[in-house]
Amino acid sequence: MLAITTMALFSLPSDLRIITTFQFSNYRPMISSILEFIQSSLLPEGVDLIAFNWMDTFYIYLMVALTLGFILTLPLTAYEIYMFINPALYANEKRYLYTFVASFAILFFIGIIYAYFILLPTTFHILYRLVYQSNIIPFFSVKDFFNMVAVGMLGSGLFYTFPLIIYLLVKADLIEVKTLKKNRKELLVGLLIVTAILTPDPTPFSMLLMSVPFYLLFELTIQILSKGSTKSTEEVFQRGIMASKKILSRDAVNKE
Repeated sequence: MLAITTMALFSLPSDLRIITTFQFSNYRPMISSILEFIQSSLLPEGVDLIAFNWMDTFYIYLMVALTLGFILTLPLTAYEIYMFINPALYANEKRYLYTFVASFAILFFIGIIYAYFILLPTTFHILYRLVYQSNIIPFFSVKDFFNMVAVGMLGSGLFYTFPLIIYLLVKADLIEVKTLKKNRKELLVGLLIVTAILTPDPTPFSMLLMSVPFYLLFELTIQILSKGSTKSTEEVFQRGIMASKKILSRDAVNKE
């Protein structure tokens, strides 16, 4: 499905009426309109993009089509993964999986929307301001621009799903809530380092725009887990024993 969606974005005309009228003289691929929309939305006024070689335009056509195809088909991809592991799940496990898939998709799309409307425009405007103050003509590589857009959107989307991973690790008893609370400062420092590397803006503004919402999500996750983490060590131990027995009994039935 990813390949089909990518090829559709890459080859379908912007005006779908061309397909029915067979008048291809004014053919313009849909991805061209998408690229134009992204440039008008994110580029500061006065910035021009340049293709430095013959393959740059083809590269960004394919790269942006693949990125958008991945985003658009993510719910279907999650569903296919669910259908693959569905036969091995119990009824209560399926209920948790529904919640996980829905939460992952929501957080991923929140990260993408945040990057497109806040993080990327702010980054480009700050970088352009540095160029303007240096009295340099603002011509930029079209390949570099769309690479930043794709990496920024996908990176932000995946970045904002990390609290969900923390939630699952705590629920699986692989890490304790008190450990997360104890290491808040270390996590914040590590988060600032990671966002400083990921964001191309040398000023702290983009770094803070990316790290602050993530840290708020992390704190929210801790608060949710704290309200539900009233189990004692003995209860956790007993839960592990019961899980082991369930796995052993399942293997025994399969062998029979």
